[in-house]
Amino acid sequence: MTKAPLSGLKVLELGELVAGPFIGTLLGEFGAEVIKVERPGRGDILRQFGPTVDGESLYWKANGRNKKSVVLDLEKASARTVLGELIARCDVLINSLRPGTMEKWGFTEEILKESFPSLVVVYVSAFGRTGPKASEGGYDPIAQGFSGLSDMTGDADGPPMRAGGCIPVCDFMTGVAGALGAVLSLYGRDRAPDRRGQSVDIALYDVAFRMTAPLLSYFDLSQEVWSRSGNHSLGGAPTGHFLTSDDRWVCVSVQNDEQFRRLARLMDRSDWLTDRRYADNSSRTKHREQICSEFADWARAQTRQDLIRSFENQSLVAGPINDVADLAADLHLAARGCSWERNDELGEYRTPDVVPRLSGTPGIVRRRAPALGADTLDVLKQELSYSDSACARLLGEGALGE
Repeated sequence: MTKAPLSGLKVLELGELVAGPFIGTLLGEFGAEVIKVERPGRGDILRQFGPTVDGESLYWKANGRNKKSVVLDLEKASARTVLGELIARCDVLINSLRPGTMEKWGFTEEILKESFPSLVVVYVSAFGRTGPKASEGGYDPIAQGFSGLSDMTGDADGPPMRAGGCIPVCDFMTGVAGALGAVLSLYGRDRAPDRRGQSVDIALYDVAFRMTAPLLSYFDLSQEVWSRSGNHSLGGAPTGHFLTSDDRWVCVSVQNDEQFRRLARLMDRSDWLTDRRYADNSSRTKHREQICSEFADWARAQTRQDLIRSFENQSLVAGPINDVADLAADLHLAARGCSWERNDELGEYRTPDVVPRLSGTPGIVRRRAPALGADTLDVLKQELSYSDSACARLLGEGALGE
């Protein structure tokens, strides 16, 4: 098989939870060697994040794969020396520590550029490296709230809600954008005569605002604040989630005139086609509460399977609202989405496939998520050529944790 597209690249990852480390996950799945530096003791908080089985986080199992774990106590000077030597051997540095942390240890952007001119540095933070809030920390729900995304989420007469519920959607999106920034920077570096690297500045707030930005444009032009509207789409009718006769939920989105005509025929509602309120998409959006109410009555007389099939027969789109038990039995997910993994301690479970899917050089899972510090001594000896006595000295100083 052709070698992975990022094989030969070395990546150093400093950071916890999802956004920054997901960059390392994505790069590692396409061949990069990823060395993850973790604090002594508990390591990355992701190791305890979300649902656990026998003390093992399934989020860590899925997102810590293809990485080597090195423990360094970076409060100690000797550990910071090791960190500098690792940076010197890497193509990409991912820094998602709280703003100012690496600078406190002497690794300012100016020093990194001067000492490691070919290095690509990806900075990941809540609000970015510029602006009044640049020094502030934050997590997914903070970015969602600040960007207006939470205000757009929820029922019209209810409180604002976090998009995705407990799933940190902006963290994962920031990871994707950060990985793209890293690859673009590497591409630019390799085309430049001096092979000089650059920095990538990506914030959770950036990706959240990128989605809500057109609503700010709308406010600029109309002075109207776009209000949240539950599960409705930005336009069209009927849209949203509807309950069927077998107490299952479906998602429906009718987005244009032709689709509305097909739905009217399916429901035997010729009166909809002569009602001036429903003449075009804009008018239907204004009156969609009435349309959705009548559609909901019709949906409650159908089973979920029958509704979805009747929509497919009319070239309309409807889909199930799956819970995790539904996913476990879903044939499409079984064919495209996950693979079975065998763990001696936990048993068999499914883990997500690598995305995106490349036809010629697909990403692969080369190694499972490591135990904390499992690779510390190997990395010191193989990457930095440290002797046994040098490793013993660092251990004695506590630079490698206990």
